[in-house]
Amino acid sequence: MIFRVVTEAQLEQVKDLWDYCFEKKDDPFFQYYFNEYCVKGNTVLGGFENVDDWDCLQTMVHINPYKLNLRGQEQLVPYLVGVATAPEARGKHLMGSLMKTTFEVLRSQGIAFVTLMPIFAGIYLPYEFAFCYEKLKYTWKTGSLPLPKLSAVAKAKTLVRMQVANGNGEEGAPLYDEALQQILGYVYDEVTSGYHGVPQRNDYQWDKLLSTHALEKVQAAVVHEKGEPKGYMLYRIADNCLQIIELLAKDMDVRRRLLAFADAHLSEAKTCEFLAEPWDKSYLYFKDAGLAPQKLPFMMARCLDAKKALEQLQVAPEALQGIEESLVLLLNDSVIERNNQLLELRVQDGKLEVEKSIDKEQVAMDMASFTQLYFGALSATELWEMGKLQCTDAKKVELLDKLLPKQRNWINEYF
Repeated sequence: MIFRVVTEAQLEQVKDLWDYCFEKKDDPFFQYYFNEYCVKGNTVLGGFENVDDWDCLQTMVHINPYKLNLRGQEQLVPYLVGVATAPEARGKHLMGSLMKTTFEVLRSQGIAFVTLMPIFAGIYLPYEFAFCYEKLKYTWKTGSLPLPKLSAVAKAKTLVRMQVANGNGEEGAPLYDEALQQILGYVYDEVTSGYHGVPQRNDYQWDKLLSTHALEKVQAAVVHEKGEPKGYMLYRIADNCLQIIELLAKDMDVRRRLLAFADAHLSEAKTCEFLAEPWDKSYLYFKDAGLAPQKLPFMMARCLDAKKALEQLQVAPEALQGIEESLVLLLNDSVIERNNQLLELRVQDGKLEVEKSIDKEQVAMDMASFTQLYFGALSATELWEMGKLQCTDAKKVELLDKLLPKQRNWINEYF
């Protein structure tokens, strides 16, 4: 098996495998992805086998670039999508070789983490991916939203419905309404500034996102107050269901205004569906507890270089004030041999220093647990209580909690 970066010459094979495993060639997303983005805006790593002097694509992964806000700084964290193996090559354990090759290539480029959204988590758990994002799935019958009635203040806010698709039809024009992009971008940056693990959406990312939304007939509802956009909802109606694709609001009145708008579609949809932030507490207002949302693990992540991640860790100075401590951390990685590390984390003079160590470990964990700790999905205390972190001194767990506190993670990218 030879692994190499796919070029235009092998793109037809990539299309065929994607068509077999995912969207079909006549699907709007497929057409946009392969006409506008694939091998232009991303990298595809393919595993090829020579058959009768022809290099046949057997397995592949698409590496899409994203910058995430991790621990107070932007980090390039590629998003792995389109992971697939040709049906005739399955059962040969090619996934292991594909993952190891991908990890080594990205690690050599200075990448510390990757993310992916699993169709089935069991495929990726052996490679020490771990869930770092969650969502709450709300489903209700239209016209029966179990929330308090809108306040007069909320009703007074102006709601405007807009089409995502560009309606001018000019050749070469963007597929989406560029004025809408500016509105959405403003709200997105304002609301997500307080979240963690959030993708930084530049013009290119918005172009990719809204182009696909336009092809899939997504619509938008925007709430304004005194001319300023305060929130938006991207939604699609299909198969008698109004699906809220993304909802961001600067306050609760705006959020309820948008949800009430969705709920009012009695003649267009029988049900509404919404994947909310994991910290959403709307269900506390429900008279029927049986309507409470379902918690869904959403996105996985994986650390490729733990030492690099810790060396670039930014800790708030107030969190280190008065601390003069250290701990020896053992990190175990069953896939990336170079990622097995014995490190000393030392806090001195308000700064964190990370060095290799030969001392006896005081805290130990595998790479999946370390990823969840770094992303802030779980605290060190929670990992300890779950048996996923071993420690000889409880004070060392407390130190890790100060260095890597739990965070509010949010992400909503699908490719």
